Amino acid sequence: MRTLSLLVVVLCAPILVGCVAHVELGDTVMGTTMKVEAVSRSLSKDELNKAALDAIKAVKRVDALMSTWREDSEISRLNRAEPGEWVELSPETYEVLVLAIEVAKTTDGAFDITVGPLVDLWGFGPKSPPVPTSVPTDEAIEAAKAITGFRHIVIDANNKRAARAVEGVEVDLGGIAKGYAVDVAIETLKKRGVKDALVEIGGETAAIGLTRERDPWLIGVRHPNQPARFLTTIELEGGTIATSGDYFNVYEIGGRLYSHIIDPASGRPIINNVCSVTVLATKCALADALATGLMVMGPERGLALVESLPGVEAIIAWRTGKDAIEVRASRGARHYDVRP
Repeated sequence: MRTLSLLVVVLCAPILVGCVAHVELGDTVMGTTMKVEAVSRSLSKDELNKAALDAIKAVKRVDALMSTWREDSEISRLNRAEPGEWVELSPETYEVLVLAIEVAKTTDGAFDITVGPLVDLWGFGPKSPPVPTSVPTDEAIEAAKAITGFRHIVIDANNKRAARAVEGVEVDLGGIAKGYAVDVAIETLKKRGVKDALVEIGGETAAIGLTRERDPWLIGVRHPNQPARFLTTIELEGGTIATSGDYFNVYEIGGRLYSHIIDPASGRPIINNVCSVTVLATKCALADALATGLMVMGPERGLALVESLPGVEAIIAWRTGKDAIEVRASRGARHYDVRP
């Protein structure tokens, strides 16, 4: 995995009238890359740089709390606990776990933080063989489904703790934690006095204010069939965006493509031909989780749900042929120039 080098660019000293400090930092966090770009007309170079470093530090704390790859994380501790054994959680982990369960209920189980056994079974998880050579049997799918289901996670709101109700059920916050980390980074920058910034972690993005040219932050949404071009571009001045797609993590068996997006209800990869979902929301954690949930729900159910959620918009693309796609957007996102 390539580690990004830290890069600081200062246009001019901010003490001069009309001059702008501009800092861009990169790092590797949560198994992917992170970018922080911040602009200020009032903070010094050192203050802006420290704010960006603090944002990265805050994200690393989120990773330390919620990563399933770390044996000492709170989520790993929860997954090792005996059924019915309460595990006390930090405010951060508790907040993400509660939101994840709320999104699971909102999407009727399409987003599910316990889907790991099915992901492993279908060859997309850390416990999977490098290249699957056959699809799982019906019996294996049913066995994995028996230890899948967000309702097997019990929350004690009074004491900020959680427990597993069934042996074998495991929590994986990978579908929401990066979005939450983006939110944490943005809040950290705000607390340090930064008013104009962009944070991106593995494609999940949030922005506040404007660029150093005083323009909105411009975010490109990758075309699912043509990665070299954009499906559309989104202007962000104060919001978040997350995209989920099937175009990077698929394999073929018997002439059929299988996606890493698993439908918890069927226990199988999605078959609705949805290839890309982009969600805009006030919080990136919500956008992150909904992007996965809407992939499973499909265009009709997904857009109907989005229209009922305040402050949420979505763009959904699905395949209608070998190289053809169709795109639909929620009411508040129809003004974007989409080029399928």
